Amino acid sequence: MLPPVLEIYVVWHPDDAEGVQLADTLLEHFRGTPYSGLTGGAVEVYARSAPWGHDSDAPRPLPCQVALPHDLWAARVTAVLPVVGVRLARAVEDSQSSWRTYLTELRAAADASPEIVGVFPIRLPGTVDGTLVDMLGDLQHLDSASVEDPAVLCREVSQAVAQIVNDPFGDRLTVFISHTKRHSIAEEPDYVDEVVKLVRSTIGDTHLRPYFDTSDVLPGTDWGRELRANAASSALLAIRTDLYAGREWCQKEFLTAKQNSMPVVTLNAVRDRDERGSFLMDHVPAVRYDDRDDGSRRRSVEAALNLLVDGALRRAIWNAQGEELRLGGIDWAPPYAPEPATAIRWLLENSARIMEDDPILVMHPDPPLGPDESDVIDQLFEVAGAAARVDVVTPRTYASRGGGTL
Repeated sequence: MLPPVLEIYVVWHPDDAEGVQLADTLLEHFRGTPYSGLTGGAVEVYARSAPWGHDSDAPRPLPCQVALPHDLWAARVTAVLPVVGVRLARAVEDSQSSWRTYLTELRAAADASPEIVGVFPIRLPGTVDGTLVDMLGDLQHLDSASVEDPAVLCREVSQAVAQIVNDPFGDRLTVFISHTKRHSIAEEPDYVDEVVKLVRSTIGDTHLRPYFDTSDVLPGTDWGRELRANAASSALLAIRTDLYAGREWCQKEFLTAKQNSMPVVTLNAVRDRDERGSFLMDHVPAVRYDDRDDGSRRRSVEAALNLLVDGALRRAIWNAQGEELRLGGIDWAPPYAPEPATAIRWLLENSARIMEDDPILVMHPDPPLGPDESDVIDQLFEVAGAAARVDVVTPRTYASRGGGTL
């Protein structure tokens, strides 16, 4: 167990029934596959709704309102999601209710420490303007579609939280759209252009920021340097059409993102065949581009973007634990499982460390590498002269073997 990085609190009035569903959706998501490989307690979701005391109708205070007892660890980042519904609005208008004080304190905590406390309201349909809306009005509200669409809710929350976790993505996550401009014989002349257009349009309907080389590289700039710099600092969505894997700059963008530990997702839009392939482009999540109809195409793009946002937040949380991992004796803590493209770079950058006689401990998030994958990584370290001293683990495998407290 390490100090918690992220705690998410869903806060709603007991009579706003939608709050239960929203909280359950987020609890299931953040306990699911995208975040299951992190060290214990890295991210938790809590509910606040029922009255805390006999003299108050507001729920239990959050750690950003009242300090935790017994020197318990406080989370590095607290995200609060008030469900702005009709009943909560009425409670805030009621002078006998404790809800107005409760929400005022939450807002004050966020204003005082925006780098560690974020408040992101979810407004339910039918809620009219009033004191509650005035109190929260200038905060970043989640997309109204979050109430009806679980996928939108989870993406909106992940992206909003990633903004305040210490990470280089800044106030909006940028999606680098990597694509080829040439078409295969089997592809319709405008097929690639249509896929790229749909990706850009879908991103435009979110809080994400697209990076597209044709429109974002300014005249007179060093084109190659500009693309590499953005691939090294953005989440990369690879639109893998028939000729993508064989293009030099597509390979360069993909490799740059990988070696800088950026999240990468492939939208597999191969129409006929991918004859070339590339070992640089494996070992990342992929979504099939369903070309049956407009709805299927858009859902495919949305699924890829959702994976990318989750990858960005997971990376941010893992990197936030980096200092504690190093103090616990971890030499290298990549946010994704090591592979030849990333392991070779680490070996080159740490050649002096490799020459020492001390053991080398590498930890990455679960799931663990498969046996054959592990053998290849061991062979790389063997070529570097350090195979017998290198141990590659995940938090789960480290703990199962009786590893010490990090």
